[in-house]
Amino acid sequence: MTSNRQSSTGDGVSYLDSHVHFWKLERGDYHWLKPSNPVLYQNYLPSELLAIEAADAVHGFIAVQAAPTVAETEFLLELAGKDKRILGVVGWLNPFADSFVDDYKRLRNNQQFVGIRLDRSVFEPSTEVPDRLLEHLRLLEEDGFPIDLLIGPDNMPTVLQCLRCVPHLKAVINHLGGPPIRTGELELWSAYITEFSAFPNVYCKWSGMITPAGGMNPQLLRPYIRHTAERFGPNRIMFGSDWPVALMAGSYYDVVQLFEQLLPEQWNVKERACVRFHNARAFYFGAGDIEA
Repeated sequence: MTSNRQSSTGDGVSYLDSHVHFWKLERGDYHWLKPSNPVLYQNYLPSELLAIEAADAVHGFIAVQAAPTVAETEFLLELAGKDKRILGVVGWLNPFADSFVDDYKRLRNNQQFVGIRLDRSVFEPSTEVPDRLLEHLRLLEEDGFPIDLLIGPDNMPTVLQCLRCVPHLKAVINHLGGPPIRTGELELWSAYITEFSAFPNVYCKWSGMITPAGGMNPQLLRPYIRHTAERFGPNRIMFGSDWPVALMAGSYYDVVQLFEQLLPEQWNVKERACVRFHNARAFYFGAGDIEA
């Protein structure tokens, strides 16, 4: 997908936003959304995101599940079928369900189904990983099909156990792996991140940063950015806005500017382009034909 548009984000650079959400409350499966949070407790659909001036520099979006249902995955695929800027959908499947394989094969008939997101509930601390989970992860490993990981330090030991059994699984850690940004603690999280980075098919999303940082506070994020940059390098990190969740702490423009402020100064133009665009393309689509 190509575009000559430039925007208020500056420099005329191109982005592939690897992490946005869309939801329609009346669908009824967004149980985590509550009226007590008026910023998020409203409908967010592609027309609203694509109307944002700062999004003009973004030449593609990956829509990521926000409800633990197959029905929401199908809803996102419907949205993607109607808007060419939604390049792919990272959906949800229950990895413990008997229907997992059938649902997976059916959804794979849609070329815009590009990933599955697994969250903390799948990787509860345990001394033994369930056989059913490993069976389904092996299927994804064999297919080269990506997974997103919504996890924190408490879940990381279990995820690492899984990866040792499926070392070639294609996975990306969402939101830097949920580091304790507000407290500034580094030791436990950074040790786990170092272990994850040893698996060559594991990537990291610089996404969901502005919300836990409480706004435009790059100084709080720099230690975590520095560590992930050192461990994963410019070829295994990707940009993600986490819109509309990010609206609790800033605008889409703020998210992009924060990301730009945090890019390591030593990374050259080509390496920065990889993080902004090309790494997400390679992760979700392989070589593909999507161009910046």
